[in-house]
Amino acid sequence: MDLTLDQIEEYLEIIATGSKIVDVTDRAFLLKQPRLATRMVARRIYSKELEVAIKEGLLTNEQMRKLITERKIITDEERAKLKDIESKLEGQRILLGKTTRVRANQERIEKIIHNLENERLTIIYKERSKYAMTAESKAEESKMMYLCWSCTHGLDNQDKLHWETYNDYLKEPDFDFRQRITIEYMRFYSGIPTAIVRSVARSNLWRIKYISSVKTVDFVFGVPTAEYSNDMLNLMYWSHYYQNIYDMMPEDQPPDDIIDDDEALDAFMKDYHDEKSREMAARKSKKGYKGKLSAFDTEEVLVTRSNELYEDIEFDTPREANAIKERTSIQKKTRRV
Repeated sequence: MDLTLDQIEEYLEIIATGSKIVDVTDRAFLLKQPRLATRMVARRIYSKELEVAIKEGLLTNEQMRKLITERKIITDEERAKLKDIESKLEGQRILLGKTTRVRANQERIEKIIHNLENERLTIIYKERSKYAMTAESKAEESKMMYLCWSCTHGLDNQDKLHWETYNDYLKEPDFDFRQRITIEYMRFYSGIPTAIVRSVARSNLWRIKYISSVKTVDFVFGVPTAEYSNDMLNLMYWSHYYQNIYDMMPEDQPPDDIIDDDEALDAFMKDYHDEKSREMAARKSKKGYKGKLSAFDTEEVLVTRSNELYEDIEFDTPREANAIKERTSIQKKTRRV
């Protein structure tokens, strides 16, 4: 995914500040990522709502899973097809990893992978859609509603909540407005898509900031790591991932067009690590390396003094003892002379 400089700057602003400006019904709002204390309260709300939902008779995710299996909402034929698709996906990714080195037929293979993924998701969605009616889903909805209330601010006064109390949010007369802003917050809270984060992570604009922060041991986002949002953690993960690639030896490093292609790069790196693992295994085998040895891995037997065979065994005299004996003999002969 290619992003313009303005787009990269916009995403970095969202990630670094943990906030985003959205427009809902011709009004602008500032959405913020929750602080640790807010997350703790939201988690408590989730637990309480989950207990209530179960008492009301809603099925849990585990109970729904069993019901789906018993009623065969996904048929045996579909499960067999799903297994076949996953096998083909694995094969195509292996093939992509092989072809990236010669940069041939990449687009054709990626298109096949994309089509297989769509087939796979179509089958999986039939099952996932049923989980929207579980107790966990109801509890998650209550949690997100609380987070939306506690993290939605007016654009003019960014320190003031749009709804003064949580009860005001629940009693919002314009239900459509409340629903739309809640959906916007859920999208924001779930984080920026990984494909976009990866594009930002390998951009020159971000890499300069990232490398400078690492070398100066400075806070990358100006906050402790304990307060990192999901977007911050995601960007740091991929920044480290790409930095390891840029630090590879020139003969091992993938070309730029592979680095810029997420699917091709993942396949390339998997093939690279698999090859390195085979080479390491071959070297160990050639050296006769067997790892940690145990007395039971050989034909040697340990016999202690308490064993009845101990007195019948002839023991070799250690080389150190022979050396001492010879040295003593030489000293005696020297004295006689």
